[in-house]
Amino acid sequence: MDACKSFRTVELVKKQTLMMKFTALYNKYKDKWWALPLVLPFILYPITQYMSSYGQIDGHEISFYYLNMALTTALTMIYGFKSLPGIILCLLYRVYPERGLEPALMSLIHYFTSVALSCAGYYYFTGKRGLASFGYHQLAKPRIFWLVFINATLFLHYYHAELYLGLFGINGAQMYVNPFTTQTLISYQGMLVGNMTGLPMCYLVIRSIRNPLYLIKYFKKIRNQVAEDLRAPELISLFGAITILTVLMVSPRHHTLTLMNSIYTLTLLLPMMIWGTLRLGHAAISLIWWTILIVLCNYYQSFIPPGADFKLHLAVASSCFAAFSITIILMAINISRQRALNIKSKRLMSIDPVLHLPNLLALDADLNKHTVSVLCQLYVPDLELLGRRYGLLMQVQYKQQLAQFLKPVLESDELICISSGHDLIVRMSPLNAEKRISELHNKAKKFRYTRDGVKLYPQIGCSYCIINYPVGHLYLLIGELRALAEISLTTNLPVDMRKQSSRQVQNQVKTKVDMMNQLQRALELDRFVLMVQPIENKNGHRYHEVLLRMLGSNDELIFPDTFLPLANEFGMSSSIDLWVLNNTMKYMDETRHSRPDQCFAINLTPASICRTDMAHLIENMLIKHGIAPEQIVLEVTETDELTNNLQADKTLDALQRLGCKIAIDDFGTGYASYARLKNMQANILKIDGSFIHNIISSEMDYKIVESICELARMKNMTLVAEFVETEAIQNALFRMGIDYVQGYFIGKPAPIETLQTTT
Repeated sequence: MDACKSFRTVELVKKQTLMMKFTALYNKYKDKWWALPLVLPFILYPITQYMSSYGQIDGHEISFYYLNMALTTALTMIYGFKSLPGIILCLLYRVYPERGLEPALMSLIHYFTSVALSCAGYYYFTGKRGLASFGYHQLAKPRIFWLVFINATLFLHYYHAELYLGLFGINGAQMYVNPFTTQTLISYQGMLVGNMTGLPMCYLVIRSIRNPLYLIKYFKKIRNQVAEDLRAPELISLFGAITILTVLMVSPRHHTLTLMNSIYTLTLLLPMMIWGTLRLGHAAISLIWWTILIVLCNYYQSFIPPGADFKLHLAVASSCFAAFSITIILMAINISRQRALNIKSKRLMSIDPVLHLPNLLALDADLNKHTVSVLCQLYVPDLELLGRRYGLLMQVQYKQQLAQFLKPVLESDELICISSGHDLIVRMSPLNAEKRISELHNKAKKFRYTRDGVKLYPQIGCSYCIINYPVGHLYLLIGELRALAEISLTTNLPVDMRKQSSRQVQNQVKTKVDMMNQLQRALELDRFVLMVQPIENKNGHRYHEVLLRMLGSNDELIFPDTFLPLANEFGMSSSIDLWVLNNTMKYMDETRHSRPDQCFAINLTPASICRTDMAHLIENMLIKHGIAPEQIVLEVTETDELTNNLQADKTLDALQRLGCKIAIDDFGTGYASYARLKNMQANILKIDGSFIHNIISSEMDYKIVESICELARMKNMTLVAEFVETEAIQNALFRMGIDYVQGYFIGKPAPIETLQTTT
């Protein structure tokens, strides 16, 4: 038994070895002139000849659908000069026995003259990229002009010239007639349609024979180009309608539906094909339309009845085929291109442009695909300090390498994405959640980042929770996980949101309630302080950003990082924004004589932007204090809370129409930044200071700022750079084209009242 099994194994190995040797030899020699380029014309020419459609009008031969020229053109496209021996021998073999040597030679000349000139012109303008498969938008026009129009026109002219000279011998069906006739028009349109639809199919067949994997790639292209929302009932309806119309046209004329068995039905095919084009894309509809054309052109007698108007109906049908073909092909190419661009755009919007990791948009989409998930947050607070010392590149590389380091402990369908700040968020399956979270945390703690020969291992906090689909308030949940991850830094263990101790919860609640009371008291008793920091251009022109501080219980200054997050959480941020707006305009009104042209930039939180009445409230304040809207710049913090928010867009649009300027603040650190820059209408773009601090010493920071500047200029936006601390940084930024700079080198924050003393 073992001997038989061993014998079968040896035989199997021998067969596999022979197959590998054969494959290697095939790949080595398949493109030699004596291999596929020589064999394929003999195999494919009879097939294209059979699929082509011919007929006679007044005793003269016409080509209703001509595929032979498409075949020779496709062979020449792919193999170039290597295709000549095969095509020459094939044409001699097909023509010489029937018509003699001279007609055979003439066939060669007019075939190669038209094909060679059209391919030469095509490759002159497209270069090597002209070899790309059919369906690319950039190559559609050159291919239609050179490989279809010029090719068919030259072919027809040479053909008539040879007929005129009598070089095809004595053949009644091919005797010279006036070229300006209906049969010439039909033949010309048959060549155009044959090249337009047959060339992509001949190309597909040849490439698939040359490399079978190309066929698999083509079917993948079909799958990618089909509309995402296409369902089976619609697909069945589409194919059913096209099939019924085609069958009615080619069926024998012995039923009562004579109207449906006529050229009238041909016009009904166009809306069906446009429907298919919109839903299926170029790759699929090309195959379908090519198949329909072969059937209809070979059975044209069924829907074009003989009679006095036979030539006219035949010309109309041929014209319809040509017009339909170019409409379907160009529309399909554009639809497929648009669909591909949309897919690419969605993919780019889901990827952080700096880290090249999935962002929160990708996480939200991924969570919606699973009924139950575990969300784990890894928090690395020391990255802020390390980033100040080593630059942004260190933060980027650390997160990228940490994400790569953690992949071995994750399943293939689990996701690591980047959050704002210094967090990585992992979406995991709920099976054995606690054990796997512990393994993930231990794995993360073993990670070492090497910088200049020094191994760095900042502390990593870990928190997690189990969530169910659909996921609401994802960003609030991430914020809560961040707070738990901070607790994890002290315990050095993962923190489960469900098992957090009651004392910790009480302490957190007490802290939040105390801060909420202070905020309420500050709003009621005006215990906020307005500070301003100058923003200056290279000509010395200045305007100021309004910064907010709060007076504590002992009149100490509390910075906004302490109270604004809680104000957002408790819904008080909008009231604070209105306080800042009102008191800033009040100051401007009181000092209009000493500082008539003063301009202030005021931050608005997401809660304010999303209010339906915010634009109206700001307009009333401007009227009340007599302030020109041009004197107010409203800075919108780049945050995911504004993503896809229609009301935010309406508010910003209303404020711009009012005359206020809109600035995107802290650009580069938020949620899908480049996607928001593309879609959001703003006047000013403020580049976050984390990109500016090390711009002289960090090539990565310099390139990022340079790319942001280029994109902003395309949208005619004024550029402001934050965190300018030295004259060298200022000079470098001005050389890059930054319009305004802000930072301690320009001026530190000071109470707004001090502006009077510096006038």
